Amino acid sequence: MHVDISFNGFLRKWGLGNLRWIHDNLASWRYVQPFSLEDVARKDAVSLSVTKEQAREMPGEDLADVLEVLSGEEQEAFFSALDAEKAAEALVHAEPRAKRQLIEDLPKERARAILAELSIPQLADLFSVLPHDDVTELTQILPEGKAESIRRILSDQEVRLRDLMSSDYLAFAEGIPIGEALRVIRTSSFDPETISYVYVVTEEKVLTGVVDIRELILASDDRRLGEVMSPSVVSADEDKTREDLEEMFAKYHYRMVPIVDRQDRLLGVVRYNDLVQSLSEQET
Repeated sequence: MHVDISFNGFLRKWGLGNLRWIHDNLASWRYVQPFSLEDVARKDAVSLSVTKEQAREMPGEDLADVLEVLSGEEQEAFFSALDAEKAAEALVHAEPRAKRQLIEDLPKERARAILAELSIPQLADLFSVLPHDDVTELTQILPEGKAESIRRILSDQEVRLRDLMSSDYLAFAEGIPIGEALRVIRTSSFDPETISYVYVVTEEKVLTGVVDIRELILASDDRRLGEVMSPSVVSADEDKTREDLEEMFAKYHYRMVPIVDRQDRLLGVVRYNDLVQSLSEQET
């Protein structure tokens, strides 16, 4: 049931379990089950052990801390046990040295799955600390549009918001009942961290309003989205620069900002955590 890591455990091993010099110091087996490269590689290995399940529930910051104190095969085994989403979270929060270690010799398909979980600002932050050869190799497995945006950012050209925006956002017509909008949100595959606001658009995707997700949850199901939306939407033009958006986040304290074209059509969003936090880490 447990591992006794006190001196009493040594006595038990030699048949002297009746002797008690100090209090038992017990650790549950579920906390000492090892991660091993052999288990990761075997196809018939149990993949949902308690230890691995607990690792999946840890915040990305804590996972990064764990990975940074491991080395060699232990680090590789632990990182291999994480699914792509959790591995990506850990990479975002890891120190540059750990990022380079984790990316080194990563299998191509595994790398593709992990990079797909990262936004363009997060990818740029990761690539900025990797050796040139690794960046070249990883860029080749990205979709061409995303790869081109990364190349522009890394080349120190003036970065436009069209290069930074994400297509992961929620948008509905103003006539949709709130209950129906919530049903769609609950059955969607969106990461909870990407759901901050619901945008209201016309058939031509012209941005006309915004609703904070917290207000949406508290509103009556039979009301229409247009009844609770705020028509005053702060948005950024796709041709604005990263510096312009930093100033906007500092002024309004939004969790994300919608990016529009000259006709106010919604093109994408940029999240505060993806942009400002990443830039702050680079400056540090």
